[in-house]
Amino acid sequence: MGAVAVLKPGRPITHIYRDATRDWWAGVPVYTDGIHGFLYFPSSAVLNGPLAALPLGICDQVWRLALVLVFSTAVFRAASVLRPDAGARTASWVLALAIPTASINVLRGQWELMMLAVVMHAAVDIARERNRRGGALLALAVALKPLALVPALLFGALRPEARLPLLLGIAAAFVVPFLHPDPAYVAGQYVAMIAKLTTAAAPDSGRWFDLSRLLTEIGLHPDYALMTRLRVAAAVLTLVAAWAASRRLDRPTASLVTLMLAVFYLVLFNPRTEEGSYLNVAALVALTAFAEIRQRPGSLVPALLLLAVFGLGAHFYGDWVYRPTQMWLKQTVTLLLYGYPALAIATRRSLFDAGAQPVASGERR
Repeated sequence: MGAVAVLKPGRPITHIYRDATRDWWAGVPVYTDGIHGFLYFPSSAVLNGPLAALPLGICDQVWRLALVLVFSTAVFRAASVLRPDAGARTASWVLALAIPTASINVLRGQWELMMLAVVMHAAVDIARERNRRGGALLALAVALKPLALVPALLFGALRPEARLPLLLGIAAAFVVPFLHPDPAYVAGQYVAMIAKLTTAAAPDSGRWFDLSRLLTEIGLHPDYALMTRLRVAAAVLTLVAAWAASRRLDRPTASLVTLMLAVFYLVLFNPRTEEGSYLNVAALVALTAFAEIRQRPGSLVPALLLLAVFGLGAHFYGDWVYRPTQMWLKQTVTLLLYGYPALAIATRRSLFDAGAQPVASGERR
């Protein structure tokens, strides 16, 4: 994935984040009219400060390589939790399988990949009972991208130990922008942010990849009110399923299943889902598949999960596959993947290899 960032230098949208940071410190309005543009909290503009100081061409490459690095380390840490004896090898396979779906995010330099990586780091810490750091990282993810509120709220509801650092971190993210020398400007930008995000939550009928697009493709054409009711119902069911996972599954498995449920919800019910968002699904499903291979080598489940990962990367395989399936396949695959959390919760399935020992330093696996 790092090679993709170097070989395709002209594709990023990093200029949006860079311009927002520069406008912020110059006291220029960051939030413009319409559904496009800067769709983040002011904290994101502040946190992007060091990169915004770089020339755009260098900023693009540094940011894209940073995305790859943070995401790769998140996958390595998650693999090491599930497969202590073969974490590096498992992570290498997962990263290789993630290349098709990750290619969009790496090419465009979207915050989506960084959000996923930080949330994965948080889930690993919570799985290891490092709840304070996990809560703090969830707050950082929210500061980077508002969509991280979904996994943050789920983990916060289910893991009381993570709540205080999560709440304090989110509070800090909203206070830090007031480091700006003009507090009135900051207050006005918060008002503009609310208007911007409210407008963007009802996008046009362009190329979005959520459940409503799938329903439209099969001829149902749901209106916004119906989709709102479906989103609310799905949010309640997601919370109930995550609560059941936290009660019935071991902690590492419950953390992965909770994150999986949050990611499924985001890609299917966010009205602005972009195609690159399905990396979030592919990475978690690939991790699950390799944990399943170790735990149940004769099972059909890992093969089905890996087949789903390949389906989520359909855009990478050429127009002969992509064009006929582009607006419905990934949503359909994700809907089918709900069967795995249901199976795991119902059967108390474990993805954690409790008997495996970490590989000693210098030992080859």
